[in-house]
Amino acid sequence: MPREDLAQSISRYESYVRADPGNALLWVNLGELYHKTSRYDEAAACFERCVLDHPEFSSARSGLASVMLSRSQFPEAERLLRELLVDKPDDPALLFNMGLSLYYQKRGSEAEQCFGRALSLGLTSPDCYAYLARCRHLAGDLDGATEYCQEWVAAADDATSRGYLALLYLDKGDVTGAQEIARGVLESAPDNIHAGLVLGTASIESQEIEQASTLFERILEREPDNARAWLGVGLARLYLQRAPEAVGAMERACELIPDSVGIRVTLGWTYVAARDVMRGERVFREAVDIDHNFGEAHGGLATALALQARMDEARESIRRARGLDAKGFGAMFAQSIILKLQGHERTATEIVANLLLQSPRPDGKTLVEQIEIFTRKYPPAGPTGGRMYGRDRQ
Repeated sequence: MPREDLAQSISRYESYVRADPGNALLWVNLGELYHKTSRYDEAAACFERCVLDHPEFSSARSGLASVMLSRSQFPEAERLLRELLVDKPDDPALLFNMGLSLYYQKRGSEAEQCFGRALSLGLTSPDCYAYLARCRHLAGDLDGATEYCQEWVAAADDATSRGYLALLYLDKGDVTGAQEIARGVLESAPDNIHAGLVLGTASIESQEIEQASTLFERILEREPDNARAWLGVGLARLYLQRAPEAVGAMERACELIPDSVGIRVTLGWTYVAARDVMRGERVFREAVDIDHNFGEAHGGLATALALQARMDEARESIRRARGLDAKGFGAMFAQSIILKLQGHERTATEIVANLLLQSPRPDGKTLVEQIEIFTRKYPPAGPTGGRMYGRDRQ
């Protein structure tokens, strides 16, 4: 309904309830109109008035629960929806709203059950598929998330669903497919967050750092609490050898998703790059606490310990890292540091050479190829602005 028509309808219903204040349906209709125009306090007051006068009127309690969701009062909405579901356990709309209240309390598994139940009862709206895709994504089931997202795309046929599909392709490692979808999305919706994240991440990988920075910073202008964008900004600043600024961006990403072991490990390496090895050690230990089974957390810790010449502790972390991932980067890098400190430079060099021939993904560039790109684009500045050789070379 156009905004002018909404305003006229509100004015009309306000006159109706003044003339007939005992009419429950009028209060519910006025509450819904207030809700549509984001006048949440007035909407809640209408529904509460109806509940007070007509406690049997379940649509008023349902409307009040919807307002609580809009006001991010998720625990309160959950309590009210649980009461409603006692009488109507098979109401798909109530189940969907219950799913929302749980999802935004970070209770993804419970939320997924509600969304799935709503879907089985006939609620095949795009939003239902969208939240099922998000729940599967949070659970780490990328294939399941992709299947639901494809249903979402089929039902909605919009940039929002396709942008999220591009993000799922990226997380599954199909960077080429993700980029193709994301480019198409940004042609019609240049401000799409997920498509921007995909192309920003791909730009980091191809070391198109200015383009990546622009994409991530545009996202943060619209969504300042986007952890992935902060991570991307941090990586871009790290590439540009602006380590203190990179640390600040990475710390912000960690604040936003404190239980992400991947972001915390990246922050640990950023501290190491900034030559703050002790803080790097602390962050790697935090990453180990989050997930004892993440090999790169132990590998990063091993590197931080090796750089402090704490050999026995470093070897123990290497052992744990290799037990989880025999070819993990951090463990092998830490081993090379230990060997070099012990005077075994040739063996250390061989380990590093093998590392440089590895690729993070089957279809990706090796580390040495990435370094070659980096040195072409960002040569170290010497006294004449060119590369430094001999004893000054790092």
